[in-house]
Amino acid sequence: MKIGFIARIDRGGLAIESQEFVSHMKPDRVMAIKVGDMVHDEKRFPDATIIDGVPSKNDILKFIKGLDVIFSIETFYSPEMTRICRQQGVKTILRINYEWFEPDKGLPDLILTPTLWNWENIPDPKIYLPYPINRSVLPFKLREKANTFLHIAGNMRAGYDRNGTRTFLDAIPLVKNQNIKFIIKSQVNIKGINDKRVKVICKDHKEYWENWQTDADVYVSPRRYAGQSLPLNESMSRGVVPIMPRISPQQAFLPDALLIDCESIDKIQVKQEIEIATIRPIDIAKKIDELAEQDISEYSKVCNEIAQSWSWENLLPKYKEIFKNIC
Repeated sequence: MKIGFIARIDRGGLAIESQEFVSHMKPDRVMAIKVGDMVHDEKRFPDATIIDGVPSKNDILKFIKGLDVIFSIETFYSPEMTRICRQQGVKTILRINYEWFEPDKGLPDLILTPTLWNWENIPDPKIYLPYPINRSVLPFKLREKANTFLHIAGNMRAGYDRNGTRTFLDAIPLVKNQNIKFIIKSQVNIKGINDKRVKVICKDHKEYWENWQTDADVYVSPRRYAGQSLPLNESMSRGVVPIMPRISPQQAFLPDALLIDCESIDKIQVKQEIEIATIRPIDIAKKIDELAEQDISEYSKVCNEIAQSWSWENLLPKYKEIFKNIC
């Protein structure tokens, strides 16, 4: 079985997943896509075919020659990919992020979805399979008391304030407990914070796991929409207890005490119509005060159990079986 993989080589979430897939599944051939003005590391996959933007028909034909299956995450980047692969007898597997799913641009032979978010709207054939967590770079550490609260703003490119950073910033002054600390990690500058409890770290880490080299106890993620959250998975692996809105998909597996009530649920259109939550700053602040200086060790242990069930160690055989069966 010969596997081809379409990777990203910037420093976003798709690039993180690309790095992990190549490391663990060891595909026979890699096409690395450069998108927009993001920072790209062409040395990340030394033997990859580098494509700037949309691969051409000739790029695709050359890449897939001699392969049995092509795997990509979120998109194939060209609407011609599935059609050409089907003509050449090459199977295709797409790991979707539902909000960016575009079935009209060519359905793959198999869809993998990392969460059950909008499961009923995803066409067959489909398999629910979490995207694995690399626990060797994200080792568990038991968090016992909620003293330091972390928020990861990222590059803040996602629309509609997806990570809820603005709402979180509005919540900080409303937190009554004066003994706790806040850490905000961001790839871009954040201005206007005037609170002695807050430390802002503005750095674009080369390796994603460096975000979690911290003594944080609780990860505050008022994430307004989207299915899989890589920072959520990473926080659970490190034992950092997440608090998130009471919406799908996290409400299905996080303890209820870690969920924040939503003021309203509306609809927005990305590539698919999806739900978007409005969370009040006061409700975030109340949840922080509720956990502040409390024993969170049992929640930390639950996170460890979830992360282990979604680990590469546990899920790699399942991925290999899926690729073997499709061929």
